[in-house]
Amino acid sequence: MRTCINLQTDGDLLESELNEIYVAAATSNKDTINIDQFVSVYKGIDNLFEDDEDESELSTSIASPVDTEGTFATNESQLQSSFTQLAQNNQVSKSTLRQWDDVRSLIDDESILGIDEFDDLWDKAVGDASDCMDYKAFVAFNEALDELFVLEDEEVEAMLESGEGEQYTMVQDGADTASTPRQPKPIITETDLPPAVLFSQLANENYLVLKEDLSRWGEMCDMLSEGDLTTIELNELWNEIDKAPGTKDALDEEGFLKLCEKIDELFEDEDEEVEQSNDDTSANSGAQDLKEELLEFIQDLGKLSEEEGRQPCGLDCTELEQERVLEIVGELEQEPYNLVAQGGESNTVPKEVRKEDLVGNWDLIYSSSSTMKYNEGLSGLAGGLTRFGGVQQRLTATKYLSDVEYVEQVVGKLGGNSFEVIVTGDWDLRTEVSLFTGKPSNVLSVTPDSVKYGPRSDKADHWKSLGPMNLLEMQIVANSPVNRFV
Repeated sequence: MRTCINLQTDGDLLESELNEIYVAAATSNKDTINIDQFVSVYKGIDNLFEDDEDESELSTSIASPVDTEGTFATNESQLQSSFTQLAQNNQVSKSTLRQWDDVRSLIDDESILGIDEFDDLWDKAVGDASDCMDYKAFVAFNEALDELFVLEDEEVEAMLESGEGEQYTMVQDGADTASTPRQPKPIITETDLPPAVLFSQLANENYLVLKEDLSRWGEMCDMLSEGDLTTIELNELWNEIDKAPGTKDALDEEGFLKLCEKIDELFEDEDEEVEQSNDDTSANSGAQDLKEELLEFIQDLGKLSEEEGRQPCGLDCTELEQERVLEIVGELEQEPYNLVAQGGESNTVPKEVRKEDLVGNWDLIYSSSSTMKYNEGLSGLAGGLTRFGGVQQRLTATKYLSDVEYVEQVVGKLGGNSFEVIVTGDWDLRTEVSLFTGKPSNVLSVTPDSVKYGPRSDKADHWKSLGPMNLLEMQIVANSPVNRFV
């Protein structure tokens, strides 16, 4: 089907010829013609081509008072241009096609194109239950749509006989159509509207909300553009809602209220996650601050002890320095992120510490043990021409064995020789009442077996200075173990 515009563009119909035929038919009003005058123009144009048997059938394009968005794309270039504008990844979705101005203007007036007709055209073009169409299906859809509006000679004569005298406007090159362009429905910019009120503003004349109507919901558009809600999430929620009776993709008020409720639930879950995340971040930040404060204070003690020639690991610290260390450790123990405190009812039962949590090498950085202070170290072998240089705890564990090894550094001074003292034994974890808190606590129990230094190796069962290592109360703070000597 070619329009007057096509005929003029191709040079098959001169503008002077069209004007002559039009003026002859429009005897009174020169801007509009009725159906009788339209038939006269139609036959006048048709007579120009009656000698050319090979010319394709001529059908003039007419626009009803509500079809003011323009004529359908009827040639390859127009279709290709429209498809390019609508397609994503060379596919056009059903909802996007419904929003196309050429289709939407017809659907808005159901006397021209009904929803059922649109669905039938879609199914015929796509050929299956697919939600998207390629260019070939797009062309087929447009051809089928054009066929709905082709007036055959018999139909024109039938309209004449029935007396249907509605006025139509010829679509001429450079001429405006007689009807007023359809005004788009406004975006709803108000926020926090009750769902029922929002539904009344979005609903069409049938009191239904289609999926494309959500594009007029301002808050919804903001959520999609800002990434708070994805198109996939919205589609999933829409598909979960039962559609209005007799429709495939429209919601009545009850369905729309359920959609709003599901959207709210998404953000309630996110709010809870954000709140929990903030709590966790705050707790972790507090734990990190306290741990850094403790480590920095102990490092300062170490530097001061080295400068003043005092014992390492706090063995020579002052009473005030010791009180400050214990104060920070006490704060760490009371924090809610303390894993040991996350035990049973009212935290009266400590959370179980697993052996795999402790396996590894641990350097002693501070001790408040009076026994170690008295013996100037763990083994008591330092003194005179030597001094205590530190100690490392090495814990290993298999399914059947748990071994412990303490390596103490004894550093020579004033010509004395340095050497290592190695204490070996077994270890285990158990729960005992703390001497400090009076509550059950996780305890690392060590059974020393031997003490080796230089060429000597002695049994450890009579080595009294090893007492501080036999029973260690464990305070696990945010996955960072701190051993307190008991």
